[in-house]
Amino acid sequence: MISPIQECIQKLDFRSVDIPLNESFQISGGGSEVARLLLLRWTSDSGEFGWGEAAPFPAYDGYDRETVVESLKAITPVLDDIELRDIYRISDTLGGQLPGPLLAALEMAWFDLKGRIEGIPIYEIFGGIQQQELKTGITVVIGDSDHAERSAMKFLKKGFRRLKIKIQGDVELDIARIEAVHRCASDCQLLLDANCGYSKVDALHLVSEIENRSLPVSFIEQLFDPSDSDAQRTLSESSSIPMLADESCTRSDEVINLIQQGGFDGINLKTQKSGVLEAVRMQELAQKQNARLMIGGMVESPLSMTFSAHLATSLGGFDWIDLDTPLFMPEHPFSGGIDFKGDIVLLNNTAGHGVVPTDQHRTFVESDWATVWQKGA
Repeated sequence: MISPIQECIQKLDFRSVDIPLNESFQISGGGSEVARLLLLRWTSDSGEFGWGEAAPFPAYDGYDRETVVESLKAITPVLDDIELRDIYRISDTLGGQLPGPLLAALEMAWFDLKGRIEGIPIYEIFGGIQQQELKTGITVVIGDSDHAERSAMKFLKKGFRRLKIKIQGDVELDIARIEAVHRCASDCQLLLDANCGYSKVDALHLVSEIENRSLPVSFIEQLFDPSDSDAQRTLSESSSIPMLADESCTRSDEVINLIQQGGFDGINLKTQKSGVLEAVRMQELAQKQNARLMIGGMVESPLSMTFSAHLATSLGGFDWIDLDTPLFMPEHPFSGGIDFKGDIVLLNNTAGHGVVPTDQHRTFVESDWATVWQKGA
């Protein structure tokens, strides 16, 4: 159990932040050229801040920033009645009512506040030591085969050896893109992610082509819509390629069935889809099932990705790390947090998650924050 914060929480503020990407982050359901984030800030009675981030991605989860803000305003009337010093009270009371990105932001900011008050990094709150060196893969977004080849060559030169290729449901095009990446990066692991973009017939064709061409695919993630569980089971029975659940697994009560009967070999955990504590519960259950594990995310800034890196290094047991989206942000208004040396994710021992907003271009002047809740107001 995680102990409560000893100080009282006095206030909750929010503000919007837009971060342009160096290329459009395209998945099968659509994409974005700008990360449209919502930042949250808990303030303690001593004036210490805890920072959190909601990173909705409409092409993935159907949420946009406006939906998250509406949900935030809807819960504020009950905050006076929740013991905010206790993270379990917050999560258990609000978890089922909130979009995943908002729950993650509230929890993330709470853990950051706790770490800053106590002078310890997030990974110590969850595990005590850094258990695992993190080597992240990087995403080849949807495009044509020439784009896939250029992306792979660029990432290879930067030291990446795990390339996660977004696929879109067109077997001929997807195979051409996979082969283009393999030709120029033959020593790299290839990880495929469909984001529910495939039909049953096309998925069977895709897997057959991969196996017939001996393409070194380490896993295929979420070929089908979560409602099409029969297709997933059928495919898994006929394929030698491991299958990972993403959109099909958002809560801990889904984990055991998906691994035992659902046709999946593992799970991609994301704080932004499940919340922080629920992601931790999912990790624990998946390990008991000897399932494969990835930690990933939406299109998140260094703030949210740093938090996930702390979780991954403290909890351990992850077969794949996918914390790359800060690398798609050539400029961002944060300092501190993770850094990258090739594909190695570097963490430091700063209290909390270690990321703070900066005052670049007046992005974070105090007048730009809105108070959504204040104790006793």
